[in-house]
Amino acid sequence: MLIAILVTAAGSVPLIFLNPMNRNFVYLCFPFVQIGMAIMINTSTSLISDVIGKDADSSAFVYGCYSLLEKVANGVIISSSLANLHNNPFGMSLMIGCLPLGCSLVAFILTYIGKIFYPDKQARLSLAISKDLPVVSLN
Repeated sequence: MLIAILVTAAGSVPLIFLNPMNRNFVYLCFPFVQIGMAIMINTSTSLISDVIGKDADSSAFVYGCYSLLEKVANGVIISSSLANLHNNPFGMSLMIGCLPLGCSLVAFILTYIGKIFYPDKQARLSLAISKDLPVVSLN
């Protein structure tokens, strides 16, 4: 998650200072933002699969709730940002610069809180997963 935040920040922070003269700079920054977000999505999905573990009965419900929450959050953020764009001419640069960075920081804080309050569950999941994996020898 920390790597995802650093990569996202490397692409997001310069986008805050965009003006019409250097608008082509977006094409250099957006790959970094999207790479950071892709790392974050993969990390969150793997954390969900760690929490579910071997409980196959409720896994579809958990993934469905995660997907629904992600889509609703994206829709609310995009529609509210576009609605406020007419009132604030700098709204687009703030949206494309601050929003990914803010979301990545919130995701990092929530992951850190999970690590603080539930370290026993993470250790138990790691042990259960490592016992199920076959041992591969390099000989």
